Amino acid sequence: MDAVHALRQAFLFRNLPDPVLELVAQTAEEIAIPPGEVLLSPLDDADSLYVIRSGTLSMVPAEDARPVLFGTGETIGEAPFVDHEPAGVTVLALERAELIVIRATKLADALAAHPEAGFAFYRALAGSLAGRLRRAAGMLVVHPDRCAPVT
Repeated sequence: MDAVHALRQAFLFRNLPDPVLELVAQTAEEIAIPPGEVLLSPLDDADSLYVIRSGTLSMVPAEDARPVLFGTGETIGEAPFVDHEPAGVTVLALERAELIVIRATKLADALAAHPEAGFAFYRALAGSLAGRLRRAAGMLVVHPDRCAPVT
């Protein structure tokens, strides 16, 4: 399977034009990690976006939080990819996982000469993050005693 086709399978890239995917694919690399291996730790200076080609990964945002599972077609690492801050989460492979890795600096260099491709890529990334934020907000439970009264 070529990299453009593999990227097209990811939800994030589903609607990007082929020329944009080709630029992204040229900067990408493929890795495989075995079950039990940690992909990201909370203090890692991550600057990569990971596209899951196969396998299942578990992301734990905090010690007392429930893990969130990610699988084929999903992406991990969007926030650190954008803001270059530490990952803030632990991501662990639950089974062998094949990933496409897109490094922020390498992609930025490739997109510098193609601003329209950069716009399309980052618009898709922003849309993906907005969707995750909406889903997360929908899962929040706020205790009535902690809410300020509306006046």
